[in-house]
Amino acid sequence: MPPAQLDHVSLAVPAAAPAWPLLRTRLGGAWAIGGTAPTFRFSTLRYANGMCLELLEPRPESAFVTRFLDRSGPGMHHLTFKVPDLQAAVDAAAAAGYPCFGVNTDNPAWQEAFIHPRVAGGTLVQLARSLPDEPPPAPADLPPAGSAPATLRTVEWSATDPARAIALLRLLGGRVTGGVPGPVEVTFRTTRIRVRDVAGPARLEFEGVDPVTRVSYAGRGGVPFRDPTLGVDIVLR
Repeated sequence: MPPAQLDHVSLAVPAAAPAWPLLRTRLGGAWAIGGTAPTFRFSTLRYANGMCLELLEPRPESAFVTRFLDRSGPGMHHLTFKVPDLQAAVDAAAAAGYPCFGVNTDNPAWQEAFIHPRVAGGTLVQLARSLPDEPPPAPADLPPAGSAPATLRTVEWSATDPARAIALLRLLGGRVTGGVPGPVEVTFRTTRIRVRDVAGPARLEFEGVDPVTRVSYAGRGGVPFRDPTLGVDIVLR
């Protein structure tokens, strides 16, 4: 498998704008990229360690985002890993027992393939190769950042098959830590994916200073932010 890098976490939401006060103002996310596809809109914020958070909104013609929201409500839709050679990654994944679908190499600027949640162990995984491009301007209704960007340090999610999910993350180049006792963590550079076998919403853990209280929660257990429009638990540590 070519070396892969965890690029972003994608959340399916009915609308992105209600989440801006938390993700942009409170956590300091910097505008990265956004746009409109035939069946969905996407907007992406980048945090201090380069990790991104993408929001997927359905359009009237949408199929997959609407189906996801109807079935599960807002929440984590997929994890995206960037690879230098998409076809090599697809071949290596298939050889290891993780066949891909939706392989698309037509556009040199963005090539992608997917590993189904049933195959990946519980969540959709996107493999992608992209070329640098000039990002479109931020939307006019994006509020100003309220602080320096926080660091998206940990992504925690429930796996239907933890062993299979961990094996895939290792195949993608993650380094396994933890697990004795407690959930296994797989690290990609500066971000950990924590795999648990207990059902529940995904959890995103950030590190930084609260721009409202000017308090650093490092070592204090963190402060939770509840936002039902996102469908995930968010903690600032």
